[in-house]
Amino acid sequence: MTDTVVFTVADGVATIAMNRPERRNSFTVEMADGLLDSLERAENDPAVRAVVLTSTGAHWGVGRDNADTAPPPYPPGDHLKGRTSLLRYTRLVHFLYDMNTPTIAELRGGIAGAHMSFAMGCDFRYADTTAVLSTAFVKVAFAGDLGSCWHLTRLVGPAKAKELMLLSPKLRGREIADWGLVNAVLPPDELSAAVRDTAERLAALSPNAVALTRRNLQAAQTLSLGDYLPLEAETYAQCAASPDAEEARRAFVEKRAPRFGATA
Repeated sequence: MTDTVVFTVADGVATIAMNRPERRNSFTVEMADGLLDSLERAENDPAVRAVVLTSTGAHWGVGRDNADTAPPPYPPGDHLKGRTSLLRYTRLVHFLYDMNTPTIAELRGGIAGAHMSFAMGCDFRYADTTAVLSTAFVKVAFAGDLGSCWHLTRLVGPAKAKELMLLSPKLRGREIADWGLVNAVLPPDELSAAVRDTAERLAALSPNAVALTRRNLQAAQTLSLGDYLPLEAETYAQCAASPDAEEARRAFVEKRAPRFGATA
C-alpha cells in the first residue's frame, strides 16, 4: 500500500484515508491505484462490514494534481491514448459501485473535480461546515470523469446536474445538503463521530442483507417494475435461506443483539 492512501481496520470498519495533505489530497495515478487496492482489500476481508473514505488534513480533495511535477493521467494532444489511460480510473468507479460493503464519505474542506465524482459514488456522504463543493470540470476545459454526470443526474435530477456541471457553482457548508448531495452537514468537531456512528450501525447488520439491499436499490434505478420484482423476490429468498435470517429470529426470541456471519 502506498503512503498516499492509508488503510486501517477496527471493529468491523475499514477506514481508507487519502494522504496528500500538502497537496490538498489532489489526485494522482498512484492515489487512484491505492484507493482501488484498499477497496479491494476491504471487500475481501470478511471482518469488514463498512468502509469509511476520508482524508488527512483540511481537504477531502481538489481533483487532479496540476503541479508541473505531477505526471498527467493522459498525454496532452492524443485523445486515444488519453482515453485508454483514463479507463484505468474507471475500474475504481466500477468497483465502488459493485462492492457488497457499504461506503461512507467523510467530507471536509475542498471537494472538487474527480474527488467530487468519487464522493458521489459512495453510499452515504457526510460533510462538515468547512466543506466547499464544486464540479470544476468545465471551468478548466474538461467534461467530467469518474462518473460525475452519471452520479449527479441520479442524485439531483437532470436539471440540477446540468447547473452543477456547466455553471460549476461553489456550494458551501449546508448548501451542499440543500442540493441533496449529502446526508447531513455537521460542525467540524461532530463529523467524524457521526460518520463512525453510521459505520458501526451498518457493521452491526447482516452483511448478506446489506449487500442484497444495495443490489435492489441499484436495480430500482434502471429496471421497470415488471423486471425489478423478480429480482426482489430472488434477493428476498436468498436472505430467507441464509443463516443470518435464523440468527435474527433467535436473537429476537432470546432478546439479544444478533451476531451475523460473513457476506454470502
